[in-house]
Amino acid sequence: MIIDVVKKILVDQMGVESEITMETRLNEDLKFDSIDKAELITSLEDEFNVMVDYEEVLHVNSISEIVEEIKKYVKE
Repeated sequence: MIIDVVKKILVDQMGVESEITMETRLNEDLKFDSIDKAELITSLEDEFNVMVDYEEVLHVNSISEIVEEIKKYVKE
């Protein structure tokens, strides 16, 4: 599932140590900035072998929004 990949990237590659749920907010809960979001998106692109529209994806602010955006590009 996409959520599992997102969690793995956040923990393994980005060093996030807090509990990650669908409601986790990138800015408020994880203190992400635009560079962190770009790194996450790049890692997701690599993982799923897709190219996303950064203008659309960079506005997301929760794990559920990230999952929904990635679903547009990936068939599970």
